[in-house]
Amino acid sequence: MNTSLTRRSILAATSLVLAAGLALGACGGSSETSTKKKDQLLNAGLQAEVQGDYATAKKNFEELLKAEPTNKFAHYNLGYIAQTQDKNGTEAAKQYEAALKTDPEYAPALYNLAIIKTANGDDAGAILLYKRAATSNPTDANTQLNLGFLLFKTGDKGGADEAFRKAIALSPAIRSRIPANQQPN
Repeated sequence: MNTSLTRRSILAATSLVLAAGLALGACGGSSETSTKKKDQLLNAGLQAEVQGDYATAKKNFEELLKAEPTNKFAHYNLGYIAQTQDKNGTEAAKQYEAALKTDPEYAPALYNLAIIKTANGDDAGAILLYKRAATSNPTDANTQLNLGFLLFKTGDKGGADEAFRKAIALSPAIRSRIPANQQPN
């Protein structure tokens, strides 16, 4: 199973936050300063995270959450950092769930939370999360692939075939990652 954590949201998060900051900044006033500071904290956290400086990244994301407790990007990235350091994923799961309270269809958080649930033996919970992630981001072949693996594992060969077919349609090279006994009919 492909259990690599998803990092696809870093650039998207930065772009969205900067665009929102520019839009709010056009209104002027103290919200411009506040938005600019939040943007700076997010960007500094993302840069530190990419460089592997998780302590600095964590500090920036936590500071951002003090200013904006519902910032899904800060929660998601704190979850990612925790997931890279915590074997059972307890803290990571809390952060991903907090991101999902703000945006219930935030695919990167759904995907990574599904990885944690799978690792902790909650296949049914992981399947539900992968299905939500697939609905939220229908072009992600890895989500379909992991969903297929879990459906096959739990005995749903028809569902697995469908998920594998979707994964292959999205990324034909992914077929080589599906074991021969699990290839779709």
